[in-house]
Amino acid sequence: MKKMLRVLSCVIILFSSALFIAWPYIKMMFAGSAYYTQQDKREYEFYTPALLKNMPRISKNYRFEFGNITGPEAHVFTVRFDGTTETTRIRNYLISVGYEPQAECDVKAECWLSPRTKDIVTLIKYTDTDSVAVQIYRMPEPITAKF
Repeated sequence: MKKMLRVLSCVIILFSSALFIAWPYIKMMFAGSAYYTQQDKREYEFYTPALLKNMPRISKNYRFEFGNITGPEAHVFTVRFDGTTETTRIRNYLISVGYEPQAECDVKAECWLSPRTKDIVTLIKYTDTDSVAVQIYRMPEPITAKF
């Protein structure tokens, strides 16, 4: 009986420890949104796509956002730069990684697409607040059944 109690106690301690360590990541996986900076290491590494990690920092004042849109099951990743409306370095960066500007866009912004990804990149310039936002709209790959 004592041996069984020890084993059960060890299992409970191990499970509790694993849950304690994994809990922040579990919370992030099910989050509807997140607002963070590059100094928030855990969130930055978890949420931020490589395209935004490598994006030229056109202002010293910038922040990141993540949105999980449950209706169309999409994720939106954003970096916002305050205190600037200059976007030449961002455009050059997008071109260098294979994105092309589109003639039309569904929103009042510039839309960029790449043949290597299904992501829609939107470049938004807010002249009234002197800020720029770059958004990545990403829909998950459809699940296809294989028989």
